[in-house]
Amino acid sequence: MININLKEKQKKIEFVLPGTKEKLKDNLISEPFYKDFKYSFCWSSNAIEGNTLSLDETISLLEYDEVSAGHSFREYDEAKRLYSAIEKYLSFENKEITEDFIKDIAKEVTGREKGYRKENVCIGTLSEAIYYPPSFEKVEELMAEYVRNIKPFNKLSLGDKIKYIAKKHIEFERIHPFTDGNGRTGRIILNQSLINEGLLPIVIEPKSKYRSAFKEYNNNQDTSLMENIIYKGQFESIEKIERIAKSKEITLGKTKEKLHSEKQKI
Repeated sequence: MININLKEKQKKIEFVLPGTKEKLKDNLISEPFYKDFKYSFCWSSNAIEGNTLSLDETISLLEYDEVSAGHSFREYDEAKRLYSAIEKYLSFENKEITEDFIKDIAKEVTGREKGYRKENVCIGTLSEAIYYPPSFEKVEELMAEYVRNIKPFNKLSLGDKIKYIAKKHIEFERIHPFTDGNGRTGRIILNQSLINEGLLPIVIEPKSKYRSAFKEYNNNQDTSLMENIIYKGQFESIEKIERIAKSKEITLGKTKEKLHSEKQKI
């Protein structure tokens, strides 16, 4: 078992989050935050799966349709498909997570036929430990139960909600309901779950202990590493919002000073 002080992180989030969310009501803050988030989330989620596009290359592709040497068509296609799924299906307001919602995301992400896998699969390598997800014949039943129980109980504390969301994310990836695109689909579901519970969407760094969090759960039924990743993402999102708010305040303050100075000259 890994010893991480999550209680302290929970207290900090509970103290800071309300004020930060209040700032998001300002369009001049929310618009740049969500735009940056969508680009960063698209890049990081693909990078976790081995896509070698950098954040700057991902933005150049999505913003200007620019490509550079050294990358395959598949990598560019993955970026466009994932960004399209984020744009179409991830809502920054409360949105019900249904089986159709999940299937639509996976279809958009992969370009494959809509629906769950119809074959058995294995994931991982000998060096990482191979995992065999449930038989494809059980996926329908498991996903029906997954969606039925996806929302945390209303009276749970913030810490318990994050723990529940972390566990449900791991559960989805262990079911592995699709032939491809499970990680990218699962991370959109993770963010929608966070938003539905009044939390901020997060970007998971490709070099984080994300994969280790699954191993820790497999070995010890311990979700603390995944919880810690979610807390880290919350703090990073809060920091970005505060930075945008400060930049807006400084810029508009300078503009007001300039206008006041010009009026005095007149």
